[in-house]
Amino acid sequence: MEHCGIDLAVKSSSVCITDGVGKVVLERVVATDEEGLASVLRGRTGLRCLLEASPLAEWVAQIVEGLGHKAVVIDTRKATGVIRTKKKTDRLDARNLARMSRTGWYTSVHRKSEAARQMRTFLQARHGLIETAQSQGARIRGLMRAHGIRLGAVPESQYGVAVKRLTLERAPQLWPVLEALLQVRHQAMAAAAQMKRTLAAASVEDPVRSRLMKVSGVGPVTVTAYVATIDDPRRFRRGDQVAAYLGLVPSVNQSGELDRHGHITRDGDKLLRSYLFEAAHVLLTKKRGSCPIKRWGLKLARKKGYGKAKVAVARKLAVLLHHLWLTGENYLAA
Repeated sequence: MEHCGIDLAVKSSSVCITDGVGKVVLERVVATDEEGLASVLRGRTGLRCLLEASPLAEWVAQIVEGLGHKAVVIDTRKATGVIRTKKKTDRLDARNLARMSRTGWYTSVHRKSEAARQMRTFLQARHGLIETAQSQGARIRGLMRAHGIRLGAVPESQYGVAVKRLTLERAPQLWPVLEALLQVRHQAMAAAAQMKRTLAAASVEDPVRSRLMKVSGVGPVTVTAYVATIDDPRRFRRGDQVAAYLGLVPSVNQSGELDRHGHITRDGDKLLRSYLFEAAHVLLTKKRGSCPIKRWGLKLARKKGYGKAKVAVARKLAVLLHHLWLTGENYLAA
């Protein structure tokens, strides 16, 4: 059986193919598209191709499979731990991937379903709009501050009015510039809000997401990110594996008599982790009423501080959502 490693890049990718004993039979740089990959993979049979996880990986994996070969997407961080070299080039990376395919020294990652990828794309687009709005808001405040104007805390509904009023009072020559930035910020905020409404409507119609949203503090954005990231709850046997996958467990440094637990690892998906933190914050500070998780979190906050309590509640939410999804049970707040 021949083995293949593909080191992906946006414009061109390095491809290495080895035989069953590890001898290189082909090395080439090709365009990162279907025609380029087909030029080296077509006509061969039974290749196992390794690709490192990246935004391009799933698309290229589908091309590889369409050419009749097996595609495996692997964990980039663990690949780095296996291959230790002071020299790094695209050619060497492709060769090392091919060797890893032959030896089996790699950890494959879950390839998400088409539905999960579409949800992720939607969430990332919305997150980009929010980042644009935040960036313009920071720029507006910075420009006003440079002219001695402090905006302070302003409700979102009054943001544009307050900026215009203060600018015209203190530095009217600045207003034409800020007006353009305000329009960009407003459009980004409005588009993000519309996308959230779309998510909410879709979540109500979806049987899994609608059931998981019954958990206190969990809204349509958080539950959509959770379902899109986990994709298949059966790939985790226990909830603590989900927490570890999302980087919500403490790091451990253990050697001999040393056993030190540090901050959470922050591995896994950053976007979902931020949404779980936000859900924990809403549950602890803004959500009316009471439930077992909120009571437990507030008790922990009094003992260890709000920051640690928020992380612990986010971890508990991740575990609980997995349990409910896997078992089909409904959440009942007591």
